[in-house]
Amino acid sequence: MPAGGPPARVGALLLAAGRSSRMGGPDKLLVDIDGEPMVRRALRTLQAVPLAPIVVVLGPAAGAVRQALAGLAGWQACSAPESADHQVSVDAGLRALPADLDAILVMLSDQPLLDAADLRWLVEQWRALPRGCALVPVFEGRRGNPVIVDAAMRAPILESGPGVGARGYLAAHPALVRRVEAPNDHFVVDIDTVDDLAQLAGRGLRAAISREG
Repeated sequence: MPAGGPPARVGALLLAAGRSSRMGGPDKLLVDIDGEPMVRRALRTLQAVPLAPIVVVLGPAAGAVRQALAGLAGWQACSAPESADHQVSVDAGLRALPADLDAILVMLSDQPLLDAADLRWLVEQWRALPRGCALVPVFEGRRGNPVIVDAAMRAPILESGPGVGARGYLAAHPALVRRVEAPNDHFVVDIDTVDDLAQLAGRGLRAAISREG
């Protein structure tokens, strides 16, 4: 991002439309991490960067997720189709964001190790790129999340359709993708199973399946 211009406006998508099928019953987004639902922790992390606007993409558990986010201001919801996969959720979120953005950070709701400092670092890495590029964090050869896409990519991603999606578009345009080595593994740790939850204790986080989950 060239120096001397106005500050870049970076919005965010928080993907919270998954079915948690690998968790074996409870909704992972409602699992308590250090005393709060994991999806709430993710939204507060985005707000602390700060990033705005923030769109939370909701799915089949929309009511429970809204309840978990109750009392937090500064976000808006959009709905993905009930059968939505990850790429359809991204498509829905991109359509909901305003047009006057410079970049969009696309974040999963199940990466509880990520904190605001991690996301600030990622945004600063993106700011150093030429306009029109996407940024993907990598840790020890593993592709991570969140990803930041330049706002100029939104239209061609949407035109390609959710069957291709952001991931397919970036794969088809590797010259527009910059990969940066992340300073820690927070970008590659996500929660899919009960075993994944158990491993959080070794990272200093208390995890518990809530009654709602």
